Amino acid sequence: MTTKISEEEKVATVVRQQVSSMVNGNLDILNKVIASDAKFIHITGAVQSKDEWLKQIKIGRMHYFNSKEKLMQVEVDGDNALVISRNELDARIYGFRNTWPLQSRTELTKNNSGQWQIIKSQAEMY
Repeated sequence: MTTKISEEEKVATVVRQQVSSMVNGNLDILNKVIASDAKFIHITGAVQSKDEWLKQIKIGRMHYFNSKEKLMQVEVDGDNALVISRNELDARIYGFRNTWPLQSRTELTKNNSGQWQIIKSQAEMY
């Protein structure tokens, strides 16, 4: 018997892969689940491209230790999706370590291969 996975579950899986790959430092998975032209908007309002953000992780300026998911809401509309998630994120960002209660608004789209990819993520504290 085959179980069909809903598009909402597929989208949630991509967002969870992003978070777990941040904690594990798995840049290969991050490259896969994030579109090349994605934008990241941090709690400070700073905007980074995918390449800039991954570089900061690679050189250790952004280091993620742990994340506890508190909320995951997924809406799918055709080939576009929106995820509102809340995580308690233990991270050292530019030398400052804290556990931040973050709410992220993550937008995804299906690529030409039919895979969901993150195109934009905006974080704020809740």
